[in-house]
This record gives sequence, structure tokens and C-alpha cells, in this order.
Amino acid sequence: MLLLTLLIVLLLVCATVLAVAWRWKRPDAAQPRVVLSGGGTGGHVNPALAIAEGLKAREPQTRFLYIGVKNKAESVIVNKAGYELRYVCSEGYPGINLSLGTVRFVLKLSLGIAQSIIILTRFAPKWIVATGGYVSAPVIMAAVLLKKLKIARVEVFLHEQNSIPGQLNTLMGKWVDKVLLTFPQTLTFFPNAAVVGYPIRHSIVPLHPEEARERLSFPIPEGRQIVFAFGGSQGARTINRAIVDALPFLLPHRDRLFIIHGSGLACSSGYNAADDTEGRIAKLLTPEQRGELGDFYYRQDYFHNIAEIYSISSLIVCRSGAGSLNEISRIGKPVLLVPKANLPGDHQVMNARAMRNAGAAQILFEDTVMENGGLLEHLDGQVLAEKILALLEDRPRMQEMAEKSRGFLKREAIERIVSEIYDDQRFTDGNGRVVPFRELLGNGRLLQMLSEAYAHLGTSFDPASVVEDLDDLAYYRHRAAGLLSHKSWQDRNLGVKLIGFTRYREKIPTLLQMLADRTPAGVLRRICGGDFEQVGFIRRNIVNALIVMDCYTPEVRKHLPVAMEDPYFEVRARACRAVAHFGDFFAGKDEWVDRLMERLGDGCFEVEIEAAKALGEIGTDWKAAKALLSMNESRYWQARNAALLGIKRMMERGVLDPSNELIAAVSSFILTSTDFRPHFQIKETYGALRKCSESLQGVSLRRQTAVGSNQVARKLK
Repeated sequence: MLLLTLLIVLLLVCATVLAVAWRWKRPDAAQPRVVLSGGGTGGHVNPALAIAEGLKAREPQTRFLYIGVKNKAESVIVNKAGYELRYVCSEGYPGINLSLGTVRFVLKLSLGIAQSIIILTRFAPKWIVATGGYVSAPVIMAAVLLKKLKIARVEVFLHEQNSIPGQLNTLMGKWVDKVLLTFPQTLTFFPNAAVVGYPIRHSIVPLHPEEARERLSFPIPEGRQIVFAFGGSQGARTINRAIVDALPFLLPHRDRLFIIHGSGLACSSGYNAADDTEGRIAKLLTPEQRGELGDFYYRQDYFHNIAEIYSISSLIVCRSGAGSLNEISRIGKPVLLVPKANLPGDHQVMNARAMRNAGAAQILFEDTVMENGGLLEHLDGQVLAEKILALLEDRPRMQEMAEKSRGFLKREAIERIVSEIYDDQRFTDGNGRVVPFRELLGNGRLLQMLSEAYAHLGTSFDPASVVEDLDDLAYYRHRAAGLLSHKSWQDRNLGVKLIGFTRYREKIPTLLQMLADRTPAGVLRRICGGDFEQVGFIRRNIVNALIVMDCYTPEVRKHLPVAMEDPYFEVRARACRAVAHFGDFFAGKDEWVDRLMERLGDGCFEVEIEAAKALGEIGTDWKAAKALLSMNESRYWQARNAALLGIKRMMERGVLDPSNELIAAVSSFILTSTDFRPHFQIKETYGALRKCSESLQGVSLRRQTAVGSNQVARKLK
């Protein structure tokens, strides 16, 4: 009976497989079927719809099915476009570190693959065209699985919009039939690729400003320069807040300006774009200022007919997603870009650099600031307003940027893509050529390069000469600051180091706030020996960053005593080193000498060593010298060695006379070491100190002789 049941189940499975496979073999020339997938943002949805327009122009009877994720951009945009829409489960890749997010990602991806198999089996497409975003992953994986099982007869195409692909697209690109690229640089990532450009909807065409103005649903006074600011389909909190913060600085110019603001569709518990923007306007602007916004500022969640807004704009402020850049290029407008930092491969920054290098754009980078007790990406509204006004007043520059913008786009992208899908070779230059470009350095490589240069150059170190491109250095600084807002302390620690070595001095107040932050660590971290949220390694490297940046301020002076009392010994030791580094500001000041003398009895020899060296830099009398001489029998030879170095440094500075009394006291130091070495460093230090003393005594004797000779000469006269 069991054998018969198994046989029946096997026959049913085989019959199902054969039936499913037959769906792909049935004649379908009269109505080609295409699955479109890609979502999360308009930057993935709009290219898919543009490709659909191209395929429909070739064969009008083509049937399309769009596969997306619920409550994302595709829910609004695809429905409005009139295409059939189905949803599957998926979410963004959380990274390689194992976590609950990783488990959730795997479960959702698995469910999404199962859902995609059912949808694909029922629809039986001839082609699948994916445009990236995490929704593409389960669809492509399901298609690959069906092809491997010899069930599906479907070709899979993946369009990569950015110059640097994301992690999922890099993986998916190895499995699809062909990857279609926007930028030639991306050819190095995919062996099965063709450069086709970015597909733009047919509706995105330049319109005459008067025609575009007539189509608008809101009025704009005549004679205004129009600034269009938006952050993509979902909106960008940084840009939304910055444009609101800029309004008070732009309002005095309202007679000649008009601001159009696309705040985005984002509506989640973490961020509601419309509510946050309206709330910020109510909080930041006075009633009088809000009353002046009517003929100066207009906000809308999303502009479906965005070509009209592009066409009337004098300047555009936006993110640097590939979709936005190519749409702007088709219209031919100058643009001020605010790229999102710390994305996979820094693709938005790479896109922005490509357009800037073409002469069509300027770049402003996000910063990271302390707000409401947390670190947040931020763009200063006044800086944005000043940049907007400066560009609008430079009409020749604006005209040049507009001309360069029109030349940035690779034309006929849709036709090239359709040619690749049909494999009819209508465009023979689809593969393009690899365009060399200077790659942005990863954080690890950047830190290594800068730290090596600092170790080699010392006080003459200049990060600009190491990085060479000032715009890249500006981005590296902002990217480093962005790491300070990460949950992982390792990321924050890396950010602190990079801020120091890029000499991003504007972040000193933020670093000092982190240094003084005494928010307790979580229970698990405390069990493992942690103390505060900003762990000891971070606090130590903050002090070290202050040394590397070589910038002494009253705030630095205020926080160093706190660091000298820090519970983590490495912070105390590095704080003593900072006092030595800024010795010119502390020399001869009793309060700082006293603080260092307290650290001589710290109990941790690493701290005692740095305190002794620092006394040599700021001590000016026998008070400091006696404290150092008292270490002559210290338990640790390294501490005794540091004391000798401190005394030697005071002699070199000319604040300690190499008297016989001093030399006798120095002779009492124990010069032995517990280390089994052929040379004892403390003996070498002692020898160097004696030579320094003899040299200084010789100079003093010659001076006395010269003074005596002058006195004799005067008497003879």
C-alpha cells in the first residue's frame, strides 16, 4: 500500500512537472509574455517601465506582469502605469555578520522564491527583465531554479543602473543570461554584459517652459528662477530637512525664486516624509515666514509627470541615483548632487563623480551631527542655501553645466536594450569600451594609506597631498563621519580613526561629545567587560585623533582632564601623550604639571610612561624634575627610562640646568632591565642624557668664557 502511494505521488509530481514545462513550450508568438521585476524605489521601477515601453513598441500585443514588494514605490508607480502587479516577500541583504536580521532575510527570501516559482509557472514568461533592488533576487533565483530543472524556457536579463553594483546584483549577475549596464566602468564586474545606457520613460522629454508651466496643477509667478529639490520616489530625510532649513535664508530672495519640493512617499514608523517636513516647517519658520511661502514654495509627495517639473527648473537638487541623473541629462539641466554615503560600492558617490567630471554637476556631501542624543546624517540648510544662490547668480556657469548635462546621457538606451533582448544586433556598439576611472578607496585601504603617510611624514603630513582629489577627500571625511552613527562600535571606531587621519577638524566637537558620553553599555557588553556605549577603544582613538589633527582649542583643553581620569588605562595614557603634543600651551602651568604628577602614581605603567614624557615637555622648574627623579627605583624599567627621557627633554628645552647636583641625582637611577636583551634601552637613554648634559655644560662654559673676555676687553679700553 505504501509503495503504491509513493508511486502515485511520484506520478503526480512528474505529471505536474510535464504540465508546467508544457506551458513554456506552447505557441506564444501571438502574445509574448514578459515579467518585469525590480523595486523598493522609483530608481528601480521606472527603468523597468521604460523597457516595457520599448518592448511594447516592438510588439504591441506583448503581455506584462510586474513582480514587486508590497507598500513600496512599485505599489504606486506600477498601478498608475496600468500593468498587472503581483507581490512576493523579500527584504534587503543585512550583510555578512550573522544576526536575527540574517535569519529573517533568509526566511523571507525562501518564501519569496516559492511565491515566485508559483507566479512564474502560472504566467510562463518568455523573458524576465529585472532592474535590481532586493525584490529581483527571489524572482531571478526562482527562474534559475526552474531552468536548471529543465522546466522553464525563459531568458533572464538584469539591468544594472549604477556604476558600482550592489552585493545582490553582483551575485545575480553571474546567473542571468545577460547583464545590461549603464556605465562602461561596470564591465569589470560582469563577464556577460553589454553597455546599453539607462532606459528612460518616453514621457521624460524636454518641454518648452511655457507648455510645461501650463500643465502644472499649481501656479508659479512669472520671472522666477525655479529650484526643484527631491530625494527620489521615497524621499531623502537629509534633503527634505535641509531644504526646509534653507528656506529662511532663501526667503529674502522670494521675489526672484520659487522652490518646488518633492518630499517623497516614505511613510513608516521610522520616517514619514510628509509629516516630518510639515512639522519642521511649523517648528522652524515664524508665522510671518510661513505666510510668505504661498508664492515661493510648493511641496508634493511625488510628481508622476516629473518631466514638466524638470523642464521649468533652473537648478535641480537631488540624490545621485542613476535614474535621476539620466533623466536630468535627457532634459539637460544643471544639478547640485547630495549623494547618499556608505552605500554598497559607494555607487551614488561614483555616479555623482561621473557627472561632476562631465562638468554637469556640483556636489554637496552629507555630514553627521549629534541630534537629540544621537548621531544623524545632516546637510546644513544655510550651506545649501548659499550654494543654491551662488549657482543661480553664475548664469554662464549654469549654462555650461546644462550643455554638459545634455552630453552625459547615452542615447537610445531603450532601443539598445530591446536589441539585446531580441538578440537582433541592431546596435553593434552595445558592448562599449571600458572607461578607466579612479576608484574610491575602501575605508580599510584609506586608513592604511593615510596612517602610513602620517607615520612617515609626521608634522608635515597633509591628507590632501595623499588623496590628491579634494572632492574625494571631502567625501572621505563625510563618509567617515557617517560611520559615527552606526550601531556597531567597530564601525564608529573606524570612523573616529578616519576623521583623525583625514583631519576633519569640523568634527572635533562631535568627537569630544562622544569622549564625554557616559551612556552605560548594554547588559551583555557589561558582562563582557564593557563600560560605556562609546567603548574604551573609541575613547582612546578620539584622543589620538585630536593629536593627529593637531588642532588645539579651548574645548580640547576642557576635555583632556576628563580623559586623564578615564576608567580605561589606554585613554589616560593617550591623554598624557596629547598633553605632551600640545606642550607649548601647557608649559609652566602648575595645574597641568600637577595632573601629570598624579598620573606618575597611576599604577598602570603605560600611563606612568606617557606622564613622565609629558612632564619633560611642559615642566619648567625643579618641581617637575624632582617628580621625575623620584622614579629612579621604579619597579618598571620602562617607567625609569621615560623619567630619564623627560629629564633629558627639559634640559634640551633649556628649562633645567645640567648642574652637578642634577647629574648626581640622575646617577641614582637603576639602569638594569628584566628583559633578556643584548642592549638595554634604559642604559642608552642614560648615556644620551649624560652626553646632552656635557654638551650643555660645554656651551655654558664657553658662554661664561666669552662673557669674561668681553669684560677684560672693556677694562683694557
